Amino acid sequence: MSPRVSSYDAIVDAAEAVVIEAGASHMTLDAVAAKAGVSKGGLLYHFPTKVALLEAMISRRIKIREESRKRACSKLPDGPTREVKGYVLSALFRDQSADRIGAPILAALAHNPKLVEPVREAIRKLYAGFISSGAKFEQAAIIALAADGLWLQEILSISPFSKEQRNNVIEELLRLADEEIK
Repeated sequence: MSPRVSSYDAIVDAAEAVVIEAGASHMTLDAVAAKAGVSKGGLLYHFPTKVALLEAMISRRIKIREESRKRACSKLPDGPTREVKGYVLSALFRDQSADRIGAPILAALAHNPKLVEPVREAIRKLYAGFISSGAKFEQAAIIALAADGLWLQEILSISPFSKEQRNNVIEELLRLADEEIK
């Protein structure tokens, strides 16, 4: 038997479903409440505004990405490139079914600068982790940016790569992480 889902999580789940169906700009609190099976008052108890609900969705995505990166890192040997390699693996060997929320969330970020701040902070912490692990900043940044580029192409469904090409790119990024840059 699965644990009972909290109303908070049920509302965030419903909001993600509405955003996938209609887009973030068309998400209404009424639609989310109906999808979650809660009253509008119950929704407003947790999320007094649409922005608060979008913030919760973004925070969830950040947490999922961070947990995935930590799991990937735990499977890698210690060393200065462990963090950046874990990031590459977590970004590119993710649950791609969650990508459907990516493009609508990106659109919401583009239209509301307040929503960008938690993402910016997560990225700042990520890069600080690369540095504190002993990786060369420029090398780690280039590898992470390349992984992000591939990830963004995939969530926007514009990647031109076959599965084999994609895997070769990932292998090359991991190889570059271990290579001494001169």
